[in-house]
Amino acid sequence: MDAERFNQLYESHSPAIYARCCRLLGDRAAAQDAAQEIFFRVHRHIGSAPANDEVLRWMFRIATNYCLNVIRDRKLRPAPTNDLADLVGVASPEERIADRDLGRRMTLRAPAHVRTVAWLYHVEGLAQHEIAEEVGISRRTVVNYLGAFAEHAKKFPEVGRRRRLSGGRAGGARGEQARQAA
Repeated sequence: MDAERFNQLYESHSPAIYARCCRLLGDRAAAQDAAQEIFFRVHRHIGSAPANDEVLRWMFRIATNYCLNVIRDRKLRPAPTNDLADLVGVASPEERIADRDLGRRMTLRAPAHVRTVAWLYHVEGLAQHEIAEEVGISRRTVVNYLGAFAEHAKKFPEVGRRRRLSGGRAGGARGEQARQAA
């Protein structure tokens, strides 16, 4: 009975829930993720779902609360980054390969809790989701650790020397912040 009800709710209300998430989050990919999570929560609590005339309002409340939490969390978490390359002014793949040694040395100096993640990302070249799977942590934790590593990396003279040798090519706002920190 619950499976039938869930299927009915999904088929009849998924477009409305997705549209609600799109409006709140302003990003289709994030809205798809949110809608999936919302229906997971609906499935988990299908036994306590209200009658048919109130169910859409109940699902909208779940969607709104979830999306507001996502928006709040965005402000607290750094965005996915490749700050090390920006920080040292590496422009081409060849320069990134040449700077693996710098990445290795900086990773070995990083705090213990971020060292493995930084090594896998900057030296081994794994993607964030691969690191999360390998280490057994969430992708968001990987992003947080990489942000902490980037902040840690700004403290070292090699980064400033590399930036001066490359003619200060670190671009954009992050490059400007890195130049001011040096």
